[in-house]
Formats: sequence, C-alpha cells, structure tokens
Amino acid sequence: MTTQGPMLRAVAAALRDADVPKQDGGARALARRYAALIDEAAPLAKYEEPLRALRQAVRECSDPNAEKHLAKIEAALSAHSVASDLGPKLLAALTALGMTAAGRNTKGATGGGVGPVSPVASKLDELRARRQQRQG
Repeated sequence: MTTQGPMLRAVAAALRDADVPKQDGGARALARRYAALIDEAAPLAKYEEPLRALRQAVRECSDPNAEKHLAKIEAALSAHSVASDLGPKLLAALTALGMTAAGRNTKGATGGGVGPVSPVASKLDELRARRQQRQG
C-alpha cells in the first residue's frame, strides 16, 4: 500500500468529517484522486524532452552540484505544474461538496426559503427547513 501524501491525508480527513450524501460518492472519489495526484507531482510530458536534454548536459558538466540543482528544479517544476492545474479542480470539487466557505454559503438558496434542502445542508439547516415547512 502506498503512503498518503499531505494533501490526500488532509482531504481524506475532511471527507470523513463531512456530511456528504452517498450519491455524491463520485465527487468524493474525484477529490481524493486530485489530492493524490497533487501529492504525486511528476513533470508534465510536455517538459520531458527539454529535461532529457538538460540531464545530458548536466552529465557532461564539470560542476559537482549540477545534478543536485537540476533535481531541485525538476521537483519545483513538477509541484508547481501539478498544483496550478489540479489545485483549482480540487477546490471546485470540495466546493461542490459544500466543504469550503464558498460551497457552504450557496446552499439552500431558494426563492421563499422553503423548498428542498441542499445535499450539503447541515443537520441544523434540515431541522430549520422542516419547521418552516410545517409552519408555512
């Protein structure tokens, strides 16, 4: 079994604590997958050819620290590329599940305040909606 990285651990813990309906299992899985991909950052394919050329040049270089410097640049490029691509997608998935401030603020927005409760509504929101339906 592979070790979970920090992003996947954080998302998994948040999902365990969240009140997300079973029918949102796909979004839960997607959020976990995005988090795992962020943790497993690897250079994007579009950089592979230039990186291969740089690796060859580094092997021929007389600087003993050149390989270490290139490895650091590759790691930073990987992390940045993956985070800038998948970070917003992970945020959107968490928002859709009502697990961000923006996602929690949009729930239950119906015309008169009475109507179906959003799947991300808290238990208190559900009780308030039921009381309002009985009174209305």
